[in-house]
Amino acid sequence: MANESLRQQLALLYQLQERDSELLSIQQKLQTIPHQIEQLEAGVAKYEADIAAKSEELAEAEKVQRARNAEIEMNAVQREKYQTEQRTAASNQAYDALERQIEFLDEQDDAAEDAILLLMEESDRLKEELAKLDIEVNQEKEKTATETEQFRQELRALETEREEKLKQRKAFLPKIDKARRDEYHRWVKAQLASEAGIARVKNGFIALGKNGTCSTCRIAIQPQTLKEAQKYEKQVYCSSCKRLLYVEPATPDVPFP
Repeated sequence: MANESLRQQLALLYQLQERDSELLSIQQKLQTIPHQIEQLEAGVAKYEADIAAKSEELAEAEKVQRARNAEIEMNAVQREKYQTEQRTAASNQAYDALERQIEFLDEQDDAAEDAILLLMEESDRLKEELAKLDIEVNQEKEKTATETEQFRQELRALETEREEKLKQRKAFLPKIDKARRDEYHRWVKAQLASEAGIARVKNGFIALGKNGTCSTCRIAIQPQTLKEAQKYEKQVYCSSCKRLLYVEPATPDVPFP
């Protein structure tokens, strides 16, 4: 292949790499957005869980309060029975025994009334907290609905952009020599198989050499390597990061990159 042809092929390969970098960025955003939507929904779910917990506390407090009121009502019935029996008591001893039972019921009522007062205060507190949470969860739902719709619109736009860029990429590929194209694709596939694949692909298969420096590793290209790369007689690789080099031509009027 002629010198100019190799330079053009490296330029095309670099352009393909730039296209793929854009596609990878879009893909990362497409993967991130669903997670962001999940986080928004998790915020609403937390509020709803708090409301459910508070509602359960309130229901339990009201249940205990009803039980205490029922206890007082039962004591009232029992007290009336003891008082009726007192009126027909056959002896002072029997009367006093009934009086002690009535006093015991009074003590139970006092304890129940104290508990009811505390339960009423607890219920009022829980109702206030529930009312506040209800307002907050509605606000969170509105916010989540708005932001979720924005994310979904962005998702649709990114999917459309990705499809268009994939079509453009497909049309662009035949411009590149098949051997170099295959080498590039094998390299990309190998990088994506690793844990830090996307980051490695974004760093690039081919590196620009500008002002005598490799754009990937930021290290000065060795003079002999730079000289060989500027001839465009063969593929030359950076001695530091091992990336294929596409360097500034020795002739200033040659297009670059």
